[in-house]
Amino acid sequence: MDLLRTMTIILTFFVLYLVLFFGAHLSSIPSVKPKIPKRSFPYNEQALGKWERCKRLISGQEKIEKTSTLVNDSEILEFYKASNDCHRLLDTHFVHPSVTVQEQQLPIAFGLTVYKGARLFERILQAIYMPHNVYCIYIDKKSPEVFRGAIQAMIRCLPNVFISSKSIDVVWGHISLVQAQLSCMEGLLQSSMKWKYYISLVGQDFPLYDNEQIVTALQGLNNLNNIGSYPMPKELLKERINLVYKLKNYTIKKTKRPKSPPPHNITVHKGSTHIIAIREFVEFVLHSKIGKDLFKYLKDTFIPDETLYATLQQHPLAPGGIRGKQGRSITRALHWSTQKPLPECRGVWVRSLCWISIGDLRWALGRESRYSLFVHKIPFDFNDELLECILVARQGRKYGTTVCKQEEATKRMEKKGKDKKKKLSKVSKVFVTGYI
Repeated sequence: MDLLRTMTIILTFFVLYLVLFFGAHLSSIPSVKPKIPKRSFPYNEQALGKWERCKRLISGQEKIEKTSTLVNDSEILEFYKASNDCHRLLDTHFVHPSVTVQEQQLPIAFGLTVYKGARLFERILQAIYMPHNVYCIYIDKKSPEVFRGAIQAMIRCLPNVFISSKSIDVVWGHISLVQAQLSCMEGLLQSSMKWKYYISLVGQDFPLYDNEQIVTALQGLNNLNNIGSYPMPKELLKERINLVYKLKNYTIKKTKRPKSPPPHNITVHKGSTHIIAIREFVEFVLHSKIGKDLFKYLKDTFIPDETLYATLQQHPLAPGGIRGKQGRSITRALHWSTQKPLPECRGVWVRSLCWISIGDLRWALGRESRYSLFVHKIPFDFNDELLECILVARQGRKYGTTVCKQEEATKRMEKKGKDKKKKLSKVSKVFVTGYI
């Protein structure tokens, strides 16, 4: 019995020795932790999984599959007509995060000029919709009735979204485009919502940030407008302003009749048709004598939408205006074929603008466009993955941050003349009508 007790004690001490010996050695081995890639966004595991696939699609490592069935305007109309439960519709199709105090203090008015593509418009509205903002939709008079009906049915449960009461034939390069924009501005001013900033969009602009980050960007403007504006070059002044233009059969025709100088000794400037402006500037455009007189003067000029806002932005009495050199444009990320060196376009050049594909998210979500709030232009026959990847990328994205790194191939393309010529050959292949 004593022998058994003795053996048990010895065995116990031996086991303790082994544990202490090997434990000391094992503790000296460094622990191996899985490498987690550094990222700012997306911030949840489901989004991270989607983003990993998006990175493969954007880089070209995985081939994008064309969306098999594109929903047409009639199908969208029928869906929304049949949706009688507004609460359910809002919960399923216009989901939005809670409104922050910061957002509540800076409501936004959006003016959207559209003429076709209910499927794309639905995705845009879903991406920018918030219950404390206000939205005006201008629908071209030439638009099909089924498109108009689809939009009407789509917004009937959204009390802060309305269609402009006016509808005219909008022709590119003609004053009618300005009239469409001013129509929405007037309706937005009459809204009960006391919005602070106005943003103009078309039906091919998609947001690169959520509303909270858009508000952050607008706060950074310090109550100033963000409108492209620079002195009109002499050759453009001669081409667009100095001679009278007339509209004939939906085409702008130049006459030989010279125009008188602009009113109020105004110096004409050039800029973008799409603007970000404070409420007081919108009132100045619509209701001041200077704004009214300049609008009247530009009625028979060429592409007046690129002149009106840019010129008023430089006027000393314009609220929120900036005289002289303008700050960084934050309105839209876009590529023109007229830029030098020729920029990247993985989609197709249409009327000198890049209609983007998923590969173009390299630059749209990259360093060069990190301050742009929207990307232009989304094709009407877009692949679902294109918009899904933008939506995933903007989850948790802070304003001014970069999501994608542009490939070195972009820089090499700029250096090699043969690549440049190859890209240029695509520019003249596709021409369509529509808004810029």
